[in-house]
Amino acid sequence: MRYMVAGTMLAAALALERGWSINIGGGMHHAHSGGGAGWCMFSDLTLALRKLRQGTRGMVDNVLIIDTDAHQGNGYERDKLKFEDDRLYILDIYNADLWPCDRSAKTAIDNMTELTCGTKDVEYLRSLECALQRAAKEFKPDVILYNAGTDVLTGDPLGRMAVSVEGVVQRDETVFKYALRCKCPISMVLSGGYARDSHRVVTASIENLMTKFDLVLTN
Repeated sequence: MRYMVAGTMLAAALALERGWSINIGGGMHHAHSGGGAGWCMFSDLTLALRKLRQGTRGMVDNVLIIDTDAHQGNGYERDKLKFEDDRLYILDIYNADLWPCDRSAKTAIDNMTELTCGTKDVEYLRSLECALQRAAKEFKPDVILYNAGTDVLTGDPLGRMAVSVEGVVQRDETVFKYALRCKCPISMVLSGGYARDSHRVVTASIENLMTKFDLVLTN
């Protein structure tokens, strides 16, 4: 898991250099500075944003976390409260029927959308678009950290939502379009995904992003 943390931190730095990055791990959004939870040992998102701020000496200050994993991202939310980080804007769209139901951490969320078990593509994508429109009015980020969990997929035993493969692909494209409109670098991590077909939807989404946005891999 330490390698995944390092990957998230490196990917965030690469996003500043190249405009985008994807870490095919990371997204341990239940861990916080005080400890781990929910299969998450280290708070890679918190560590990445702190490293960015330190490494750029103030050039990167305002950080936007967009979390579309099926579960509430209570780890970095707890860290926001602990460190009184008013330069971090959190957009969290998740299944409120699921663990962790962290009420205290919810107070850190700037832009919260609570969905339910069985949520399908139309409601999910419409809710995301509304949340992004609100974020555009409320916050101007220097960088976006995108926690793109695939546990929203139909049949995922832990996410218990009903979003199709096409819906997940469209979701990720929508978030990247938002970053493009904001003229803001974006770093994506994969977070949760427990269905047998999770790897296929991740592959389909990354291929779509590479094609739609003409993303190029460089050494």
